[in-house]
Amino acid sequence: MEHWQKVRAAAHMQGYIAAHITEPITLADLARGAGYSPWHAARIFREITGRTPFDYIRTLRLSKAVERLRDGSGRVVDVAFDFVFGSHEGFAGVHPAVWGDSPAFRVGTVAVSAVHAAQGP
Repeated sequence: MEHWQKVRAAAHMQGYIAAHITEPITLADLARGAGYSPWHAARIFREITGRTPFDYIRTLRLSKAVERLRDGSGRVVDVAFDFVFGSHEGFAGVHPAVWGDSPAFRVGTVAVSAVHAAQGP
């Protein structure tokens, strides 16, 4: 497989993720759209992006959720469900795993460092 084919497949998967970020996304969904088996799709995605599909989706969801909270356009529990976290506790629990700190919820604001960290590698 040529490198450009891998880049194209990873870009297609990233596009699918962005378009469906507020819905459940499976590896089978990504693989189907990219035209590869789930195993190959995951391998290609990680090779090109440096992250597993699950990690990429989780980080993007958390980043989008933090942006929405920072903008004051939702309650924590509503935003958590909008971005497919099972509960607000699940959302708050995944935050330290991704960025190493608590979400620091305040009235209408959230720790801005979280948004910048999502831009990572």
